Amino acid sequence: MSAPAAHVLEPSFMVQQGENLMNVVYTRPCACTKSQLKISIGDPTFDGNLVTSKEATEALLRQVDAPTNHSYQRPHGHPQACAAVAEFWGKHFAGDHAANIKVDNVVLACGGSEAILHTLTALCDEGDNVLLPAPGFAQYPYVCDAYQIEKRMYHMTSDDNWEVNLDEIRTLVDDRTKAILLNNPSNPCGSNWSRSHVEAIIRLCEELHLAIIADEIYAGIVYAGQTFTSVASFSTEVPRFIIAGTAKAFMAPGWRLGWTIVVDERNYVANIVTGMKNLAIMSMGPNALLQHALPDLLRNTPESYFEKNNKEIEANAVYFAKSVRERCPGLSCGEPQGALYLMVKVDLSRFPHYATDVDFYQALEDEENVQVVPGTYMGSPGYFRACITRPAAIIEEVMERMAAFCTRHATPAA
Repeated sequence: MSAPAAHVLEPSFMVQQGENLMNVVYTRPCACTKSQLKISIGDPTFDGNLVTSKEATEALLRQVDAPTNHSYQRPHGHPQACAAVAEFWGKHFAGDHAANIKVDNVVLACGGSEAILHTLTALCDEGDNVLLPAPGFAQYPYVCDAYQIEKRMYHMTSDDNWEVNLDEIRTLVDDRTKAILLNNPSNPCGSNWSRSHVEAIIRLCEELHLAIIADEIYAGIVYAGQTFTSVASFSTEVPRFIIAGTAKAFMAPGWRLGWTIVVDERNYVANIVTGMKNLAIMSMGPNALLQHALPDLLRNTPESYFEKNNKEIEANAVYFAKSVRERCPGLSCGEPQGALYLMVKVDLSRFPHYATDVDFYQALEDEENVQVVPGTYMGSPGYFRACITRPAAIIEEVMERMAAFCTRHATPAA
């Protein structure tokens, strides 16, 4: 009797709907013999120049010896951890409206990415739509594609300081639009909106009856002369789903500890909060030790820790932006304001050998082994994203190579 033919299984419909474009960047083969310089990955701890605070590591170590800290926790978060999140956000970012931050409306997650997943899938059915930023974090459209949520992109440009065009928002909304997703400070733009602009968005959402999903994972990472404005710092009937975590400001991306805070002054979305808590059972919540360490982390990390990190990131950002403008013909970028990134505009008319920003990024990597993220992969063709958290010496070498590349290939300005 012959052996049965192998049974080849096909992947599910869900996983065939999207592509991990960041992985396309990170795994692209490169034959260049120069040392690799990655300014593509948004991990501030990649080199060890930006580190998790001693308060964080001490808080974590204190949890190890308690036997009950190794147990299963409530799927949507240990009560004390949720209370600490509500207290922290109310104290630092809600201004006069801290009372609207309710501990029962905090849902912990395995990082901000899972918080995004919880929020989008609790809000939206297949065929509903959400408004997503372009450019924006690549996970937003990936989740929408996987769950058959229609994504409607609103477009921001460096010419408008990466602000939302409110008139465009009006044209995108229909009776199946569930929410607008905001990311401020921005990945990948490096922008930080004024309080008046955040308020204008909120007032438009009141008019259009739109919920807000606010990805505020970079809350507080702003530069000199800038002030971060959370959507929690306003009184409004608009439900706000605020997503944050320990990955960026606390320099602990590997902890995979995030949360959603639902600010719901009129109790419009209580059933959705219940749904998010139910969804948390899919992963059974974040690591127990980290949850127990979270209250001390949030209460004891000094302001000096954040100030030091922000100054180092800002110095890199200012140097990078100045070098682009002065040394890289064919490239331009605005003034950095916050987060960990800059979005650089490529004048493709001055690079006749490259039809797209993807061509540009591939050639830059092939010739100089400098890896960036093409804007096309984040919804904005004609740009690339640079992460500016690496040590100053590496950023300087990046600019040497990038300037040499542009000098070789850019044609004179018209």
